[in-house]
Amino acid sequence: MATQPTLKKTVFLLTLVFILSQCKHDPFPAPPGVINNPHDTVQNPVDTNNPQTGKPCHPDTIYYSRDIQPILNANCAYSGCHGQGSSQNGVNLSDYNSVITTGDVRAGNLDGSDLYEVITETDPDKVMPPPPNTRLSAAEVAKIRTWILQGAKNLDCDDCDTANLRYTTNIKAIFEQNCVSCHGATNPTAGLSLTSYTQVKDALLNTNLLQRIKGSSVAPVMPPNRPMIDCNVRSIEKWFNEGMIE
Repeated sequence: MATQPTLKKTVFLLTLVFILSQCKHDPFPAPPGVINNPHDTVQNPVDTNNPQTGKPCHPDTIYYSRDIQPILNANCAYSGCHGQGSSQNGVNLSDYNSVITTGDVRAGNLDGSDLYEVITETDPDKVMPPPPNTRLSAAEVAKIRTWILQGAKNLDCDDCDTANLRYTTNIKAIFEQNCVSCHGATNPTAGLSLTSYTQVKDALLNTNLLQRIKGSSVAPVMPPNRPMIDCNVRSIEKWFNEGMIE
């Protein structure tokens, strides 16, 4: 029969084992490029349902809001195509959850991802965007490829550089990625074209465009149903306040 000290020691050890077995930590992030890595690359866990700002961007990681959605906005996710509301063939590419489900994106699996298949298709009857629209560039296809191989995560980061903003080097690309699909040179929505410096400047000075981009309570957000990422909004507002240098 065990003595009382021995019994106490046994109970203590069993209790310690039980406590340690309950201590589970989130794994440290894998190096950039590893499939199904739900972390960023600076060992800060990312809430993929509620991306946070303030996390530095790693050069080897593809971030959905910064890198993928702007490509889809400019080439696919607009009215009459795969935007919210039109969704041709049931495919809506206007937000992360819809891209994953209706674009049938499978993390780490290029061959099984319909989105990747159609943007790399060689058959003109199947390729997206369809002719006579311009195909995605090699760089854009590469970003989508890398994003899928990295796990098709809804990662976000915030390396928002708003110093020395110029239309030609900063602002033009924002409007091309977010607005020109509707407000292009041909038959622009509401008669508002945003394809040149003069047009963008005039619209910001003479319409409620800035309010709509910011999503204020007095004007519907623009682009509709898919607001710009925060960095783009901050950049446009700062550029406007600093005199809209070309």
